[in-house]
Amino acid sequence: MRYLPLLVVAIASATGAYIASIQQMVQPTSYTVSSAAAASQFLAYRSAVMAFMNSNPGYTGVIQPGQLAVYAPQYSPTFISSNSAGNAVTPSGSGRLITVYAALPAGALQAVLAQSNNDASLGVSNGNTWTTAAAGMNAVPQPLNVTVPLGNLVSVVKTGN
Repeated sequence: MRYLPLLVVAIASATGAYIASIQQMVQPTSYTVSSAAAASQFLAYRSAVMAFMNSNPGYTGVIQPGQLAVYAPQYSPTFISSNSAGNAVTPSGSGRLITVYAALPAGALQAVLAQSNNDASLGVSNGNTWTTAAAGMNAVPQPLNVTVPLGNLVSVVKTGN
């Protein structure tokens, strides 16, 4: 009887540790998005930006997430914050240069190219320049209209002349 309180404390401590370890196994500490899912979200985000520009051809600047919701409800608003995604629209001749970018997980570039049928407007940022990643294209660095972090996936589209 003298050791009963000690035994109760030991059992309670062991039970608490066991429950904590089970919870950690059931609830992982980090969430990883697959390359294919990230690619789909990037293309949906780009589609929203392009749809906005089709409706607002004279627009310049950064298109805010709230302005895009009506154009592509299939992209997740959390995509922008969790992938440091952004866009920039600048004048270019009589048209616009539209840049969409995001920091995607490894393997996402190939998934984006596969999902977009090897779209030549897709590539990788080198900071102030970008290079297309499309197969069969001349990979000569081209200037960007905005500084994009090195290694980010980019889409660069020119409208007008």
